[in-house]
Amino acid sequence: MRLRCTVNGRTTECSTHPMRRLLDILREDLGLTGTKEGCGEGECGACTVLLDGAPVTSCMVPAIQLEGRDIRTIEGIGSPKAPHPLQRLFVEEGAVQCGFCTPGMILAALALLQDNPTPDRAAIRFALSGNLCRCTGYEAIFRAVERAAAEDVPTFPPREGMQNDTPQSPRFDPGEEGRFTVPRTLDEALEHLAEHPGARAVLAGGTDVMPDMRKRGTLPESAVDISRLPELHRIRVQRDRLHIGAGATNAELQRNPNVQAHFPCLVEAARRSGAPTIQHRATIGGNLMTASPAADLPPLLMALDASVTLACSGGTRTIPVAEHITGYRETACHGQELLTEISIPLPGRGRVQRFSKRATRQGLSLARVALGCSAGLFEGRLGDVRIACGSMTPVPMMLEEVMAFLEGKHPDSETIRRAGELAAAAVEPRKTPHFRKHATRGLVEQFLREFQP
Repeated sequence: MRLRCTVNGRTTECSTHPMRRLLDILREDLGLTGTKEGCGEGECGACTVLLDGAPVTSCMVPAIQLEGRDIRTIEGIGSPKAPHPLQRLFVEEGAVQCGFCTPGMILAALALLQDNPTPDRAAIRFALSGNLCRCTGYEAIFRAVERAAAEDVPTFPPREGMQNDTPQSPRFDPGEEGRFTVPRTLDEALEHLAEHPGARAVLAGGTDVMPDMRKRGTLPESAVDISRLPELHRIRVQRDRLHIGAGATNAELQRNPNVQAHFPCLVEAARRSGAPTIQHRATIGGNLMTASPAADLPPLLMALDASVTLACSGGTRTIPVAEHITGYRETACHGQELLTEISIPLPGRGRVQRFSKRATRQGLSLARVALGCSAGLFEGRLGDVRIACGSMTPVPMMLEEVMAFLEGKHPDSETIRRAGELAAAAVEPRKTPHFRKHATRGLVEQFLREFQP
């Protein structure tokens, strides 16, 4: 296919395979080798670039999504003779040693400063949590970013609205037509799936598709890119439910005022699900469609009694999230269907809803234990209790015995202790069972103690 985009302020054209990684295009075709490849799976941050102003790992971005986009690499920040002020501060603070992580680290820091010109240490740590460094110990890096904030260094503002603009399609070669497509509307996407059931790759954030592609060592033979369909990014309250487009990213969930107002637990889950570079790519629909037992959002959505809408050219159907994931990496979605929306009933007064996660690395690690909890207190008694856990079984599971035990109980110390015991007994993790059972018990008890005076 023939691709046209903007790289470091210059219009650039190239010919490439639709599923080739942005990382490879930058390094091999454009000679921009400042962008480094580390893990190739979005975990190390070495390949971070700014895509329409947002920090993303370029190993996760396929070429089919780049038409009309704005890309900035470390070469577009400064030069050896005229370094950007942040580059100068990295040198002055000793934040550069081997230098392999530095390009990605600087771009992630610039993205932070353009969104938050006066970040505190916690905000800096979080913004850089997806960028690994094995030399500096991070302290010098944090100091450099703090000095940059104090000196008000210039940044590169994002192009407003690009994420949700009408998709632009590259010019596909004759042999690619029909196998690869960038639909302009949801209806077009559904028509394509009807004509090509079982398309090899349905692309949104690509945070699951791209690493799998790398592991296989082959490029998909067909793909439909739905990443910028406006219909899939809408988040709205309608009647008594919050409706979230399946293409909404974790970053969008955190920023949306409706999600913030009604479901701070979902904001927390989105914030804990991947590093910021991943959060600008990963979508709520993708988190459900991968059906990974370690996915962060499904247990919480199950606890919130959420439903999903599955659409095809012939119509739609709505099912509970608990019925959507049918097995390990399996869902109820048929080959011609697309998950288009997640809807959640608004919480009533007095309800407490929480997301908890235990992992080895705060910024990116998969959960070793993930828990979604929701309950209300009615005249001093617990009611409508819903608790779901993930990362310990092939599919997320509701803790039915715990829920039944708690219904109608006073949240006294003995009730909480017994509920914790039941929760620990209900899970049967294959790995590190003692830790995971203990953690599950502790998290359930921690949630229930919120109801005590």
